[in-house]
Amino acid sequence: MTDLNKEREAFLNAFQYYKGRRDIIFSHEHELFMTRSNNPSEVAQKEISNMNSRWNAWLRCAKHRDAELEKAKAQAVQQSFEIGRLQDRITELLDERQDLYAQINNDQAVPDTQQKLTDTYYLEGSDYVVDCPFEYDIEIDKGEVLELQKWQRTESTKVYFANIYKDEDNFEILQFASKAEAENAVAENLKFLEASESGAEQ
Repeated sequence: MTDLNKEREAFLNAFQYYKGRRDIIFSHEHELFMTRSNNPSEVAQKEISNMNSRWNAWLRCAKHRDAELEKAKAQAVQQSFEIGRLQDRITELLDERQDLYAQINNDQAVPDTQQKLTDTYYLEGSDYVVDCPFEYDIEIDKGEVLELQKWQRTESTKVYFANIYKDEDNFEILQFASKAEAENAVAENLKFLEASESGAEQ
């Protein structure tokens, strides 16, 4: 909005109108200059008319300038908002592209030569991992289940090992996918061994 007082000051300073004259006043209600005299001379009337013509032109320019400034500010705010929205959308699209690349890379067929993954094993409390669980210097007692961590590349899963006896002296260490599966196999193996022992005694 145009500040009339500020524009009037600028107008008067620019044209140096009537410095020291006290008979000229400014009407805020009518936005123009007037004379205090009830009966001004013809010369004074022409001077006031000339002054108001220039003042009206000045004021129209000031109002137009202020309207353009407001419009420019509104456009700048809108453009700033649009730029922000566009930047957000660009970020979303870049994220989507990255997700698609990851999906494409995961979906690509792996040649047969690369499909064989090397397993590594870790025994809790050990200082190292091994490629084969038998590389650990461990003893698994009859009926005992041993838990190891098994990794394929960077994925870690737990696997379970137990001794499965064919007879009292011969056993095989087998790997199981779950603890329950290993415990069931051990329980079945113990029943088998007990049945074998009781059959041997008869």
